[in-house]
Amino acid sequence: MSQHATIKDAFGPGSFVDTALIDVPTDSRRILADLVRISPQLGVTPEELDLVDFAGDELSCIPGNIKSQAYAAALNALQAILARQISALRGVDTGGIKIDTDAAGLYPGTVALGFVDGQTLDKLDNVAEFGVDLDRECMTETDLMYRTWSIYPTKDPNVWYQGIGNFNPKVWLKQHRIDPATPHKDRDEAYEIIRKMTIKHSPEELEAIDVNNGFCGQIVHTPKRWQELHYAKSLARHPLFNVEQALGSQGLPPIEFSKISGNDKRPLAGLKVLELARMIAAPELCRVLGSLGADVIKAQSPNLHDVQGISLSLTAGKRIAPLDLNKAEDAAHLKKLFDEADVIVSAFRLKSLERRGFGLLDALEAAKKRGKGIVYVDLNTYGPDGYYAERPGFQQVADAASGCTYVLGRSLGYAPGTGVAMLPVADMLSGSVGVVNVLKALRDRATKGGSYHSVVSLVATDLYQLTEECGLYSQETVDKIQAKYKFGHMGPETMVGELLAVVGKAWVQNGPHLLKKPGLWVTYESAWGQSHTIQAPMIQFENEGSSPKYNHAPVPFCSGSPREEWAVSI
Repeated sequence: MSQHATIKDAFGPGSFVDTALIDVPTDSRRILADLVRISPQLGVTPEELDLVDFAGDELSCIPGNIKSQAYAAALNALQAILARQISALRGVDTGGIKIDTDAAGLYPGTVALGFVDGQTLDKLDNVAEFGVDLDRECMTETDLMYRTWSIYPTKDPNVWYQGIGNFNPKVWLKQHRIDPATPHKDRDEAYEIIRKMTIKHSPEELEAIDVNNGFCGQIVHTPKRWQELHYAKSLARHPLFNVEQALGSQGLPPIEFSKISGNDKRPLAGLKVLELARMIAAPELCRVLGSLGADVIKAQSPNLHDVQGISLSLTAGKRIAPLDLNKAEDAAHLKKLFDEADVIVSAFRLKSLERRGFGLLDALEAAKKRGKGIVYVDLNTYGPDGYYAERPGFQQVADAASGCTYVLGRSLGYAPGTGVAMLPVADMLSGSVGVVNVLKALRDRATKGGSYHSVVSLVATDLYQLTEECGLYSQETVDKIQAKYKFGHMGPETMVGELLAVVGKAWVQNGPHLLKKPGLWVTYESAWGQSHTIQAPMIQFENEGSSPKYNHAPVPFCSGSPREEWAVSI
């Protein structure tokens, strides 16, 4: 039962809307307490909740009715509490915890926030110099390719469909019987070409075409409709913070943390993290682990495209190991890194790395051989089981499936069924959920022994925002946010990249207090320029030496040594 008053179904079936505005810092504290209530396995006490100080503006700076800002602040506070527990095991008292809720509002826009020599990240001309420019080559070569990522009406006027062209939009267009070379003058005309196709099909037909061809488009569900689905019920059986000791690993001894005696007082100093991932969610997870002191190696394949712009923020503090698994020597080196890691983060389709020998069972076997437990994270869209578990997906898919896309569209004034894309909330906040899981697993490995497996689901992360306990902002509050920031047009055609530009422009023009706030930013010299500014880690400990930081600037795609070695060992 919710501890605050809500109205049911105001933004569609299954939605819960607050009857009164709760300011963001207060709401962040309330949500933190609720996350702890529903997650007793995390082992967080009421006294630890009192260590957190939330501060920031009353109103959210994110458009719409979803409380992503307060949710982000609460998740970061939860990370800080668990990191503090690990520090205590290492003989360090971090002191109190400060979370700037204004920073939490900017957090979902991290991949587009920052400047290089005074130029915004999305305007840099030299990004493609550092690798394959995925945006141009695989997604945005034409406006028609770009619009394969938009939301469309269907034969059912009340149900819309999230298209996902993936990294091969030409094939997506062909499978839907659209010639990729169809003439068009701009994105609006491109959208109309695809719309004329989608309105001829039911949403179920569109999804079946995509599933049968290996794509991951998604029906835009209401929150209630999602809850009624079979695969939703499979996911509901699992907790949001899904991490547990792996079967058969109980005999592995506790791996106690060494006492911190050097200059680096951060909680994870000396641990080894191997990142096997692309896009946003898992790279953000590993970036946070690196900011907490871990030595993070990001393995990248020169044969797999990645979005270059993401490197401008999400590779901060990491080292890159470009490895071609088709080469025996590269595969052998990745196996060495794999076998030595404390934490492995995988964000390819569930079980897909097993075929290469880098799956969960391979990690557990390596841990047994070395006599030292491991933490293995699977990050995917739909969760650990159910018949959609191995289906590919992106944050837009999670938003559409869960009901977030639907309720956001309603709050922005669109007719029932019309979905509107969100900022990369599911991506960034799933990274935060994953950090919580990893910290719990490392703490338990040190005190109980064993290896640990975590599954992070983009949909599960989204779903908490639609619970009665979290609640949605009322239309009155949505209008207040819009009046303050004056966000530009956001509609079903708006892709995430366009949305980031719309929101970023509003922050620059109408929220300068956010972009100039001291402590929210860090600046480095990087490969892209002499002054490279990105958002700083959100967590701040009273003991400043324990606070997260990035060891160096972001680094370009495949820019490291193919033979990276671990710098330190716990």
